[in-house]
Amino acid sequence: MNTIFKPAILFIIIVALASCGGSKKALTEALEQQRRDSIALAKKNKIHPIQKKYASILNVRPEKISNIKLFEFIDGWMNTPYKLGGEDKSGIDCSFFVQYIYHDVYDVLIERTAEKQFNAPDTDRFKGQKYLRQGDLIFFNPQGSEFAPITHVGFYLGNNKFVHSTARRETTGPGVKISNLKDPYWQRLFVSAGRKPLKPEVLNSKLEP
Repeated sequence: MNTIFKPAILFIIIVALASCGGSKKALTEALEQQRRDSIALAKKNKIHPIQKKYASILNVRPEKISNIKLFEFIDGWMNTPYKLGGEDKSGIDCSFFVQYIYHDVYDVLIERTAEKQFNAPDTDRFKGQKYLRQGDLIFFNPQGSEFAPITHVGFYLGNNKFVHSTARRETTGPGVKISNLKDPYWQRLFVSAGRKPLKPEVLNSKLEP
């Protein structure tokens, strides 16, 4: 039964119990059930602060930020300095950052370097950016060519935004940040996207506005 109709139905039951001489116990139980349903509905519709924060950054509705674990992980690493070969919050590089996301959020171990992540047999590579989904990897190099070594990798979030650890300063300096894939700089360096095997419910997340 649809939740939005329950309060009205319970109200009718309560009125019927009262008008027909229903027992006090039944009336109390009906009122308690209505209270429980109201609390459950409020919890279901409650927007987490992390949803509000990243909905604003990604320019989507808060309810579209469904993977709370992912965005809490990202939030804990935002603005961490970039460091080539770094693997902790004193400094981290791009490939370890996405490896860390996959390990901590999805319980999946992927390769350590961007080049190995790109060339891994289970990386399903594709060029069409319109097919990107949350969880996809995005590979870059200065030539924007698949025939040159991959030098950078990011993690796609949705709505053309991706999170990565970068040496590029942009507006907030180097480090872990969310960037726009449609920025001409990243478009010029874009080589390919890559999809790793994940659970179906993860792969179905596209995060449209």
